[in-house]
Formats: sequence, C-alpha cells, structure tokens
Amino acid sequence: MTRRYQEHEEIAVSSNPGAVLQKTGVEPEHRPIRAAGPVFTGVSAALTVIGVIAFAVGLTNGAAARVWQAYLVNLLFFLCVAQGGVVVSAAAYLSQGRWAGATQYRLAEAGGMFLPVGFVLFFGLFFGRTVIFPWVQHPVAQKAAWLNTPFLFARDGIALLVMTLLSLGLMRASRSAAACAWAANPANIVMPPPAVRRLAPAVAIAFAAIYTLIAFDLIMSLAPAWHSTLFGAFFFGASFLSGIAAMALGAVLLRSVLGEHNIFRTPRVLHDLGKFLFAFSVFWVYLLFAQYIVIWYGDMPVETFFIVQRVYYPPWEAFSYAVAILMWVIPFIVLMGVRPKRTPAILGTVAFAVLVGAWIELYVLVVPSLSQWVVPFGWIELFISLGFLGIFLLSSAHGINLVSTTATTEQLMEGEGHA
Repeated sequence: MTRRYQEHEEIAVSSNPGAVLQKTGVEPEHRPIRAAGPVFTGVSAALTVIGVIAFAVGLTNGAAARVWQAYLVNLLFFLCVAQGGVVVSAAAYLSQGRWAGATQYRLAEAGGMFLPVGFVLFFGLFFGRTVIFPWVQHPVAQKAAWLNTPFLFARDGIALLVMTLLSLGLMRASRSAAACAWAANPANIVMPPPAVRRLAPAVAIAFAAIYTLIAFDLIMSLAPAWHSTLFGAFFFGASFLSGIAAMALGAVLLRSVLGEHNIFRTPRVLHDLGKFLFAFSVFWVYLLFAQYIVIWYGDMPVETFFIVQRVYYPPWEAFSYAVAILMWVIPFIVLMGVRPKRTPAILGTVAFAVLVGAWIELYVLVVPSLSQWVVPFGWIELFISLGFLGIFLLSSAHGINLVSTTATTEQLMEGEGHA
C-alpha cells in the first residue's frame, strides 16, 4: 500500500507523467490528458495581446480614466480568484479535508501562479495613480500620513510580496510527496505534513490581514471620506467565494475535457463543490447585510453616501441588484437540492454566474467613486478584461495540467475510494 501511494504521489506532482510512469513501472489503462495544451496556450496568448493593444490604444486616445479603472478592477478580480483558491487549499488542510483526494488541492491551487504576476502588475498602478487615486492631486490633510503615494505602494507592495511568498510556499509543500500521500489516503486521521501545518495557518491569517489592507487602500481610498470597519472582511470573504466558484467551474469544464476516467465524473465530488459554493454564497450575503445594516441604522452621511450612490440611484442601482442576484439569489435557490449540485451543467452555470457577479461587484465598488453618473463600459473595458483573462490562463496552465494529471491518475488508482 505504501508503494502504491508513493507511485501516486510521483505521478500527481510530475509535469511529465509519461516519464514518471516509465520510471515507476506503473502503466495505467488511460494516460493522463494535458488540458492546457497548445490550443489553450495559443488562445490565452491571443487574449493577452488583445488586452495589451486595447490598453495602449485607450491611453493614446484620451481614455486614460477608463483604461486605469478597468486595469484596477481586473487586477483585483484575478488576484481575488487566485488568492481565494490558495486559501481554500489552506482551509482544506486546516480542516483535514480529503473528499477529493489530492485533486481538490491541485484544483484549488491551479491559479496560484497568477499571484507573482499580479504582484508585478500591481506596480503598474503607479503610472495611473493620478487618474485612479483622487487624493494624489487633492491631498486629504487629515489622512495625508496614510494616503500618500510612497507609503501606499511600499506597504501594499510588501504585503502582496509576503502573501505571494507564503502562498507559493504552501503550494510547493502541498505538491510534495508526503502531502500527496496524505491527501490520497482519507481513511485515517493522520495530520498533514509539518511544512503544510506551518504554512496553512500562516496563509489564512495573512490573507485576512493583507486583503483587508488591499480593500482599504485600493477601493476605500478612492472615496477618501468613506470608511467602514467591516469592509475588509466583506472583501476577503468575496475573494474566498470567488476561489470556490472558480474551482467548481474548473471541475465542470475538466470533467468533459478529461474523458471518461477522471475524478470529476464522480457525483460526490461535484456535490461537495456545490455544497461549498452554496454555503459560502450565504456567508457572503451575511457579510453584505452585516455591513449594510450598520450603515443604514447609523444613518451618518460620512458612511451612507457610498451605499446610497450604488444602491438607490441610477445608473448603479441595477448593477448592485445584479450582484446580489448572481452571487446569492441564484446559488441559494438553484443549489438547495442535491440533484442540481450533481448536475454539471447546472453547477457550472451557477459557478460562472457567481464569478460574473464577483467581477461586477468590484466594478461597482471601484468605478462609481471615479465616475458618479456615467457607466464607462465599452470595448476598452471588455478587451482589457479579456487581456487579464489571458494572463490568468497563461499563468494557470501548469496548474491546470497538474489538476488534469491528478484527476485522471487518482480516479484510476483510487477509484473505489471515491465512488
């Protein structure tokens, strides 16, 4: 049994499954499929090029405000999806979850390599600082010690660097032979490997602190007069939900790509992802209501103006309701039963709706602070968003192939344990 798990571990962490299979002597009936192949890479690269061109054309044609708003919204969105997934992995280790073996960890961490890319892209905001941050050209005297360019980029840059290094450390430990063996054997109560036990709580704690800071600096500071102590929790709660939605959507898409023999064809795996998505959509709306009700009954202008603009007046009112419908109403109603959770088309559609809602949510949080009465959405925003999607997919290609490898080999080698 030990030899069997050791062979499984080597297969799961290898980017060249054929070489490992030859080395171990294991010849499965179906070889793993690389879901992120040349076509995937080519499409992702094309999307990236489209985004870069749109960014450059927008800047040279006097649409700098729209360009930088779209840049900020998409940077936050894809950082939240990638980081949320890594934190889901950390949470699964902390709770000793092994309902999908090692595949659930590879799936959660698939987008993690966007984090160092996002760290670099964060500093691109420096060049658009005068357009994005109103306090650059109109300093707020009471907050000048906090809201100033050198300090903001220094503290957020250091914070994102720490978060990135911790996340990459957890991903490396998670892909070790010991961690794969632990995840592949759910029939015991053995603790995860020591490296994972150290890094998982560090990632979770740092996530709460650092993404609260990011929410305050990159969203709340766009309306310097507004403040909410609950906003940080609301922001990182949405990030966690986005990571879960990306996992569910990825599982549904890979289920059809990887053929008949993959773990995502096990109904219980989709069911568990559906329960996860259902539960944390409820948690997200709880955080939304907790923030809203405090501001509502406090009725202080310094707090209410931010909410009133987005919830009670056009053109932003419709967007705010759309966010609530996509991120809570649809998951709550549709995923309440067992069958919808186990139906790939339904689960995938709901997960996609949640991700669209999460993007619109960030758009509503960011843009009205800079464009109060006009919704600046057109080809610039669309193509820049596609460009960020391309970058995210390119950086996730290796992670997706690891998911593909683990999902196929684990189903073949441990199929009875996941029936």
